[in-house]
Amino acid sequence: MLQNISWSQFWLVIILTSLIYYLLIWIIIYKAKFSVMRLKPRFSEEVFNTGTDREDVSVILSDLERAFENKQNKSELILALRKKIQTYQEIDDPGFRDSINRFILSESQTKCSIRLEEDDLRTLWK
Repeated sequence: MLQNISWSQFWLVIILTSLIYYLLIWIIIYKAKFSVMRLKPRFSEEVFNTGTDREDVSVILSDLERAFENKQNKSELILALRKKIQTYQEIDDPGFRDSINRFILSESQTKCSIRLEEDDLRTLWK
């Protein structure tokens, strides 16, 4: 029975089964990695340690997150963020503002490739 199989057929079967095996392993590992990333909270715990309600903060951050979409330049981004932040001016907790500022700095850099300075953040809260 083994005399009917040529060496080229043997190596072809070995290569194909190896590729399929490693492809399946890769899919299983990276699928697990991606599902863990999705389950991990988007916002860090320090954002929620501000003394305000956790749900309120997540609603505010998701509202601010929409301001980063399709912003081409710094002035456009600042104007959109300032409009969004005006609705939250009544919250005077410095920890809350600091958390929001850190969120704005990280999102502006990752989503828009715009680096905001401290002066820019101060103008948002005026």
